Amino acid sequence: MLQAYLQQQPTGSRSNKKTIRQQMKNSDSYYLTASILALEGHENTGAKEDLEKKILSEEVDWNKMVYTASNNYVLQAIYLKMRDNGLLEHLPAGLTAHLKELHDLNLERNKTILEHTGKINRLLRSNGITPVFMKGLGNMLDGLYSTPAERMMLDIDILADPDLMEKAAQLLIDDGFTSAQQYDPARKEAMKHFPELVREGLPAFVDIHRLPVNIQYESVFGYPDAIEGVHPSRENPEFMVMSDVNKIRLNFIHSQKVHWGHQHARPSLRDLYDLLLLARRTDPGSAFDTFRHFRRQAAGYIRVLNSTFGTAFRLPEGSEGKGLLFHRRHRMAMEHPRLGKISYHLLRACRLYLAIPVRSLFDRNYRLYVRVRLRDPEWYKRNLGIRKIVKKKEPKT
Repeated sequence: MLQAYLQQQPTGSRSNKKTIRQQMKNSDSYYLTASILALEGHENTGAKEDLEKKILSEEVDWNKMVYTASNNYVLQAIYLKMRDNGLLEHLPAGLTAHLKELHDLNLERNKTILEHTGKINRLLRSNGITPVFMKGLGNMLDGLYSTPAERMMLDIDILADPDLMEKAAQLLIDDGFTSAQQYDPARKEAMKHFPELVREGLPAFVDIHRLPVNIQYESVFGYPDAIEGVHPSRENPEFMVMSDVNKIRLNFIHSQKVHWGHQHARPSLRDLYDLLLLARRTDPGSAFDTFRHFRRQAAGYIRVLNSTFGTAFRLPEGSEGKGLLFHRRHRMAMEHPRLGKISYHLLRACRLYLAIPVRSLFDRNYRLYVRVRLRDPEWYKRNLGIRKIVKKKEPKT
């Protein structure tokens, strides 16, 4: 839909198009997108006026802006921020209509997801299971966003008691859910969640988690840690959600550790925006004051949060001067993408093929993590580029 819009837009003369593209780099579109997201609660009272001047200038490449916002899963949030701050009138003709259409579609989609979530919640609770809703859905249920349309939802993440994961999944299967992947009980100990469950009419996967994070981080943020401070959501008391402190910790682990954010140093704006909204409710530094793990990396993450949105949230106690290298790598990755990619691949290779195997010699959870991947043909294809040599065995009939 947006692709069709972008193809239809007049781009002016070649020289003018070239000038605009030269003026607006990928980093420019990234930070301009961030400036729009940070409009409410921005410490600089002149932020809206400065942003309006920027939008009215000829330096904005709206094609690049749309791609940046879309690739970072914040396009719906951008539309709402501009609408609520009276900036839509400055957009190119036609773009506002397309953004509104996407907003309306996402709103209906998320309403459907919330409706199914209510049914899942009632089904599990009526059978002695108290689900805790995590990540984007948990944030939405807890009133973090101004409207359900503000967040792009990919799946429904539910945390259940580890001993009840299979029971919870079976209840959903008996209720009409299916999974494309067969569940292997022998691999349960290394699993983060049951294989994805789908249902006709539900535009999202359902993940029943026994752990909030990957197995190698269980000792850092396991089930007992995640459910500490669990409470009824602010907007929907019938749903249970994590405390804001644990939401911040999960956001960090998910962004920086699970998704390799500490290696590529270019956090998704969706992750940073969620952290920004959470930080306005709970000081992010305090979330790591008593969290004994990854303090240096958490300090770097908060530094990037501050530089991206122009905020001044404090660092965790005892982390003064820490996280500076990560922040420098972030700036390099933004200004020099090729160098950033080289740095990412080197750091990723060191962690994947050196740090993790060495850690697995001393850490049982890391051994489980390594063992599962070494037995998975798809892992070799993804990480070693093997496409034809390693093939998945066909199931016996």
